[in-house]
Amino acid sequence: MTLIKWSEEAGRVRLTLPSDLDLPMAQPLLDSLRAAFAAANDVTVQADAVERVSAATVQTLVVAARDSAARGAVFAIATPSDSLSEACEDLGLQDWLKQWSRA
Repeated sequence: MTLIKWSEEAGRVRLTLPSDLDLPMAQPLLDSLRAAFAAANDVTVQADAVERVSAATVQTLVVAARDSAARGAVFAIATPSDSLSEACEDLGLQDWLKQWSRA
């Protein structure tokens, strides 16, 4: 069972992330992103509830962004939480997060 919530409307998929994106959540996040891009060409990750985040889950989001750009798909991280923003900053990815996030 995954804690990532899925909604689909008008050809767009929104994945709502749980508060805890620690290491065990990396694979469910990857699986959810793959399923989302298989179902739609427009995927948004709602990240405002994230309180804990691992480098592996950030890496998964980076790969999703890279792959979506290569495929011409739309990808965004909606309202990244302070915890996600701080994790990206610690990893030197603050510019990446700024590029892919929207309020």
